[in-house]
Amino acid sequence: MNRYAVPMRPGGLREMKKSQTRQLIADTAASLFRARGFDDVTVDEIAAVAQVSKKTVFNHFPTKEDLVFYKAEEREAMSLAAVREREPGVSILDSFRQLCRSQTRLVAGIRRDQAQPRGFFDLVNANPSLQRKMYEVNAHLVDTLAEAVAAETEAEPDDPIPSIVASTLIGAQRALYRRLRERVASGDDDETIERAHHDDVRRVFDRLRDGFGDYPSR
Repeated sequence: MNRYAVPMRPGGLREMKKSQTRQLIADTAASLFRARGFDDVTVDEIAAVAQVSKKTVFNHFPTKEDLVFYKAEEREAMSLAAVREREPGVSILDSFRQLCRSQTRLVAGIRRDQAQPRGFFDLVNANPSLQRKMYEVNAHLVDTLAEAVAAETEAEPDDPIPSIVASTLIGAQRALYRRLRERVASGDDDETIERAHHDDVRRVFDRLRDGFGDYPSR
């Protein structure tokens, strides 16, 4: 044992084990869903393969649909950080510009997902309950981001601007990610995809910065 090692606090160890269990359940569910589809896999089966109780599964994921959207919390945390933790002097718009530029870090994962017999969007598009869940996830994200914007700007409760800002930013984020997936599916190399994606981000956020007063010109 390394006598210079810093012992982990009990609470930190518990959180680490909790996170590992959550990831194990999510990975197990994803593997089963890809192999057989969402509807043909039960929570009991997921628990059995992951070697945890059904109660443990539901402690981490309140619904079966949540198992498909297990990365939603990470996305929400990153979006909120773009508002709350940005550097002094950086606007929310420019912070989201950088967040969307960094979507290229996801290219390898997108390639793996698209190589699967049932990738994430294949599962969602084939199942109405997952489509509803996706709508709920995105609506919740917009509402949470709007609350963060309203808190920073000290907006009045009936001020619509924070909601409009949040909807616009999340809409841009989703559209750019969708276009990134299309570029990956086209078979382009990573350098070409990154260059094209960064140009998409520049054009989108420059337009948001400059407004729609002259768009489109006639």
